[in-house]
Amino acid sequence: MPRILDEMKLKYALTILLVALWIFCLRPLAFALKYKPKTEETLSHVALIHYGDPKKYIYLVAANRIADPDRYPKGKTLWVPTVWKYRLKKGDNLSRVASKYLKDKNRAEFLAWLNRISKPKDLKAGALITIPFLLKHRVQQGQSMVDVSRRYYFRTKPTSLLRKFNNKRTNALKPGEIILVPIFDSEASYDKVKERVKNYEDRRSKAAKEARNRAMDKPVTDSSTKHPKDDKKDPTDSKTTSTDSTAKILSAEPEGKDKKTTPAEDSALIQEAFEFYRDGEYDLAQASLLRVLEKGRVSRADEAEAREILAFCLVAKDRTKEAEHEFVRLLMVSPDRTLDPITTSPKIMEVFKRAKGTR
Repeated sequence: MPRILDEMKLKYALTILLVALWIFCLRPLAFALKYKPKTEETLSHVALIHYGDPKKYIYLVAANRIADPDRYPKGKTLWVPTVWKYRLKKGDNLSRVASKYLKDKNRAEFLAWLNRISKPKDLKAGALITIPFLLKHRVQQGQSMVDVSRRYYFRTKPTSLLRKFNNKRTNALKPGEIILVPIFDSEASYDKVKERVKNYEDRRSKAAKEARNRAMDKPVTDSSTKHPKDDKKDPTDSKTTSTDSTAKILSAEPEGKDKKTTPAEDSALIQEAFEFYRDGEYDLAQASLLRVLEKGRVSRADEAEAREILAFCLVAKDRTKEAEHEFVRLLMVSPDRTLDPITTSPKIMEVFKRAKGTR
């Protein structure tokens, strides 16, 4: 019996040790978040939610080693890397930190530049320094350091910094070569990303709650049961179902007969509809867009934008025939309209191509 107890204690101790080692090894990833995209969320949507900019989906592509963004499996959890802060410990210096987190002690100079440290030797324990996250880029045929800079920094000015970081004398690169790209984007900082995600989730929760509340509104059948705010409603609305009532509430004109909205207000409604679409609230987005389009007073640019988002909503709701019809109407307004195949889901692209063929 004592022998069995000793074996159990040994197994328990080994388990604790393995967990501790696992946590220790993952410490550099402590400031990478996990996110499971919803069905209709493309990588650009995820980038918008976390980094505030859809074009930064390129961070996700590199961090998750995604070969083809268009074919990335739906619902697969993503790592979302962030820029973070490191508190210096006793005995730490920039060389040691650079060796641990940037893979090379000689990159201490980069850390000094990034943190505006003029005298690294004067750093003391407790000081906070910004640590970028690293992305690995495999060079393709014909790419130079200038191309890599443009891809991840969206401009060519940091080329010299990137060249120095990788200890390169020229911008020439060989196919298959691995280039390390430090991302120090302030909008990708851990605190900002966390706050952005929280705001996104709060907005989504609020929109869902509003949608539920509107969907639960009962049709009016007796003037004595009317709510004061419904006094100006058409009595014929009392014959509608609760679902129809929701659509009418969302698409109704503001109080005051024949009140007109300005082009700026219409554009704001379209933007609001896009935010609903992005948050997965397709019914709310559709209702807002119909409210704008049914007036027939919007500019061609706003009509094209509204019809595109409306088609996206219809695809998301598996109403592809109606979506195709909206795309056809979009192309009638804007014949040269195109969709970005990188940031648009394959399902939407397929319906759009059909619409172009039947136009």
